[in-house]
Amino acid sequence: MALPIQRVLVGYGSESGNARALAQRLGAFPALQAFAPQVLPFNAIDVASLGAGDVLLALSSSFGDGEPPANAEQFAQALRQAPALPGLRYAVFGLGDTGYPQFCGFSKMLDALLAERQATPVLQRVDADAGYAQFFERWAPVLGEVLAGRAEAGRDLRLQVTAYGQDHAFSAPILSRRRLNGSDPAAWHLELDLRGSGIAYRAGDTLHVVPGNDPALLQALARWYGQDEAVGLLAGKELRLPGKGVLREIARRAGSETLKGLLKASQRQALDAYLHGSDVLDVLHDHATPDTLPLATLVELLSPCLPRAYSIASPAGADTAALCIREVRYTRNGRERRGTATGWLLDGDGSARVYCRSNPGFHLPADPHCPLLLVGTGTGIAPLIGLLQELHANDDRRQVCLVFGEKHRQHDFLYRQQLQDWQAQGRLGTLHTAFSRDGQCKYYVQDALAEHATQVRELLQRGAHLYLCGNKQHLEGAVQQAVNRLLPGPDDDITAWGTLQAQGRLHCELY
Repeated sequence: MALPIQRVLVGYGSESGNARALAQRLGAFPALQAFAPQVLPFNAIDVASLGAGDVLLALSSSFGDGEPPANAEQFAQALRQAPALPGLRYAVFGLGDTGYPQFCGFSKMLDALLAERQATPVLQRVDADAGYAQFFERWAPVLGEVLAGRAEAGRDLRLQVTAYGQDHAFSAPILSRRRLNGSDPAAWHLELDLRGSGIAYRAGDTLHVVPGNDPALLQALARWYGQDEAVGLLAGKELRLPGKGVLREIARRAGSETLKGLLKASQRQALDAYLHGSDVLDVLHDHATPDTLPLATLVELLSPCLPRAYSIASPAGADTAALCIREVRYTRNGRERRGTATGWLLDGDGSARVYCRSNPGFHLPADPHCPLLLVGTGTGIAPLIGLLQELHANDDRRQVCLVFGEKHRQHDFLYRQQLQDWQAQGRLGTLHTAFSRDGQCKYYVQDALAEHATQVRELLQRGAHLYLCGNKQHLEGAVQQAVNRLLPGPDDDITAWGTLQAQGRLHCELY
């Protein structure tokens, strides 16, 4: 039987301050106050003093390639040299970034070192990414119950994000596809099954799809080269978005003066126009031959197929991830084309290789009272739907105004029924729409902002956060001008838009 708890140490290793802040929160947690916890950087903890009756609550980030933060290096070294610690109990909460190869490297090492020295874990190790605050909210109360003697409370608590990435993606079954509009190009709502993946996300985060190339395009390349092996050699290569470095090499090796001319800085617009809707096979047809650019050379030049990122249209805690995507399908030079990722998602084998990345700049503000002004066009409504669902899941009733823009009300009102139901239920305070092709004059979201200037101005003056999602080329500048016209800046050099940016109240997801 374990000895009664005599001492609780909350140790932290922190570079940016996140782990330290969590440790201080844990030290002040009501359920731990009976144990008078001491909150200390790891280097201030004497490893030799640890023993029976002690509980070490370890919260730490990792530095660089899985190394301990500076204020944990001495502790880690002492722990490596320490003898057995059979009476010590512990729990590890790791903060990391799944973008790094050694995700939560130090906290995993710390857990292993303590286990090797016969210390006893009271909870499973936590491997958290940028959504660590959510994990902490679930972990701390269970920890309090366990320390109070109810060990069974933490038996099934597993809070571990898996470090997926381009080279290690999760195969998510596609549960459903639902068309959202009646016009072309089609917009679709997709639900992907993430159960068993360990992927955790928040509304505003992005799901990256690692697509396969279109079999028809691969076969066409094989015919162009007259080599069947081209299908396999090019299957994992980026065939739709060749970089300028690749184009320069094609131009140089093939001796194409036309392509060299397009690559001049002065011809940027002409190059963009040429590449719009093109793929590598178009470039080869126009500027090379199989002799001037052999298959082996092309394979060497091309990068791996680039992941495509999509804003998630669902809330935190869901077992699925919802996407809102625009179908890409057209004919060019006698060939049927489809989007690299959208074609795979809509016509593939019923699954997609995916991984998630946190996007803290598009998360909901922590202040539960601040209003929200959401502006989205087309499939840019996706993350806004996710934010609204997250508000509903948390029973958050703050004031929300949504401005949505598309072409035609009858055919293009994405999520119409859902939005109108939310409005009728009082979960969406205001819904303004801008359907640009319905009237004699074009009418866009910036026009809707101007028409409802009094309400929009009042929201922003009350501290509203502005979330903007849609096409970068057409949306950002227009909404920026509309906001600057609505509100005067503090002086001639600082606009209202600049003020929102400086105050962290402007959140843009533009593509």
